[in-house]
Amino acid sequence: MIYIFSSENEAVLKKALGSAKKNPWAIIIKGDIAKQEIVSWDQVYLDIAGLSPASLKKSIALLKESRAFWGIIDPKGIATDPASFFFMGAGDYIGKALISKGLDKKRFAAAQAFAAERRGVRKTVREEDEAAEKKKGHTLPAGKFPGWKSIRAGSTGSFLFFFVSVSGKSHLRTMIGEKAFGVLRSRLRDFLGQNLKEFDALFWMETEESSLFLIPPRADNGKASIEKALKIILNSRLIGIENLGLTIPIDFVFAMHYGETVFRAPGKTGDIISESLNFIFHLGTKKADPGRLTISGTVPDEVIPAGLSDFFRSSGSLEGIPLRHSRRFVH
Repeated sequence: MIYIFSSENEAVLKKALGSAKKNPWAIIIKGDIAKQEIVSWDQVYLDIAGLSPASLKKSIALLKESRAFWGIIDPKGIATDPASFFFMGAGDYIGKALISKGLDKKRFAAAQAFAAERRGVRKTVREEDEAAEKKKGHTLPAGKFPGWKSIRAGSTGSFLFFFVSVSGKSHLRTMIGEKAFGVLRSRLRDFLGQNLKEFDALFWMETEESSLFLIPPRADNGKASIEKALKIILNSRLIGIENLGLTIPIDFVFAMHYGETVFRAPGKTGDIISESLNFIFHLGTKKADPGRLTISGTVPDEVIPAGLSDFFRSSGSLEGIPLRHSRRFVH
């Protein structure tokens, strides 16, 4: 999705973006950009017509701080030096002539692709910066998570993927019957929802055998989810009896991965294609062991709670990504 912030040229921009009427891929947002939340995975354009020098300076500062891909739209051709915007970090400039001609989705996609290629040229410098930052132990966004409603459907972002299952579900289905198994799934869904909501976990997807939550990409949320998973594993026997109504012992299977995906609301995720999504299901179903939490190498170290780093041990790899799993509890 393309987001265009404009204070006075809504009609002109709508005309230029004619194809977006039938298949919405661009949104024009009227008003002060300072009142909007911009996240790093957005593609944002600022209409500079009607902005005072002070407002323009403030708006560009906000765009730079957001680390999103951003560009300038100049419907009246008022910029005397368009290149200056690139010096400030812009990824695109759309002037009066282009707007008169009309804009389509391919034009915006080409700008973002060019910006990605340009970032690749600077890859060595960025890798050095990222390596230095990783040593500090801070790779996730700072601050409190603003809530799931702040994330626009269709945007792409980074999240902690949290896979949960109960061991031997196929065997359980056979033992207790289809009707009782349906009751078990409902009780398990309720139990997980109640226990994971305290750190803003979003119940995102469900299969016959597992549940998938999204955890906000914040260190505190990640730490809380790991601590909760270990507590559930430790108390699995009691949970099976008291919360799930089972008379036989069970074990929980947990897995965590950090990666990117297109975000859509729960219940509307059927058409999502994501390498990270595929990976977490492969990890949870093929590599994660009952009674353990398995963590992929993409999960930043800052997510591991203080004092628990030695509790996780190397456990081979999956699709080239190293894995760690928790030590097993003795019940």
